[in-house]
Amino acid sequence: MHIIHIACSTDDNYAVLCGVMLYSLMENNKQNRLHLHILSNELSEENKNKFRRQSDRYGVCCSFHTVNETLLEDCKYRTKVHRLSKAAYYRILLASTLADVSKVIYLDCDMIVLKDLSAIYNLDIAEYGVSAVIDYDMTKDADHFSQLNMSVEEPYFNSGFMLINLDYWRANDSEKELLKFATMPRHVYFHDQDALNYVFKHKWLRIEPKWNRYNIFNINVANLFANKKEMQDFFSDPCVIHFPGRYFKPWFRTWLIPYRKEWLKYLKSSEWKDMSLRRNEKSIYATVKCLYTSIKHIVYKFKNRNI
Repeated sequence: MHIIHIACSTDDNYAVLCGVMLYSLMENNKQNRLHLHILSNELSEENKNKFRRQSDRYGVCCSFHTVNETLLEDCKYRTKVHRLSKAAYYRILLASTLADVSKVIYLDCDMIVLKDLSAIYNLDIAEYGVSAVIDYDMTKDADHFSQLNMSVEEPYFNSGFMLINLDYWRANDSEKELLKFATMPRHVYFHDQDALNYVFKHKWLRIEPKWNRYNIFNINVANLFANKKEMQDFFSDPCVIHFPGRYFKPWFRTWLIPYRKEWLKYLKSSEWKDMSLRRNEKSIYATVKCLYTSIKHIVYKFKNRNI
């Protein structure tokens, strides 16, 4: 049985989220041989030990990797809204950081994994840099897409869940191209995600939306689903749940947040089970938005019942 390599980036601020995500992944992939690669330059020994203990429970190898942040010194950040740490760009350095790995599944911390990942890992992506899900919730902006040398009609993927062909990156010097885009003067819309879409705009493979199912979303792209089963799986049997919205995180005390119950189940079994839930400063807004979105999903499924 071959090893499935998994990568993620974190620091002490996101260790709990990363820990819950990896716990859900290991719990639902007991049949697979896994190797976890955690990219972090700011992780305490206490949190490292928690990751190790959690991995040991499943007999999974867990490695910590220090990232060469000097390569990221000139990367641009979205300053008006919020400034992220350099960790926002760690994934574009995966080819050099994981020098002996041919391909890897990369996941954001604010996710839970509900299914076997081997189907994704075994995809043939020899001719592609990445395989990912179309970003179906993003409102397309002409200025944004012109910066990427793309038209708004072209598909744009979300970088939260990706199968990455690191051999392809090395053969095509993709890391250099990613850094070139990340450091060029521009209005920053999405950090690493824009760089990845720019470099791989004609060299990425679409995977079914069920592999990156946002908990709150609007469907802003036409023909998201190739067939009815894809739509049914997306709504009823997703593989990976993503919590991208600022006020719709499962660690808030807002009970209507979709898939919050599932996230809490994994939290309570993880090494971070004593974490206190946070107060949501926009609790009423979040509750109303959750109800409104649920109704929109029902309408969408009805309108597309004959897809």
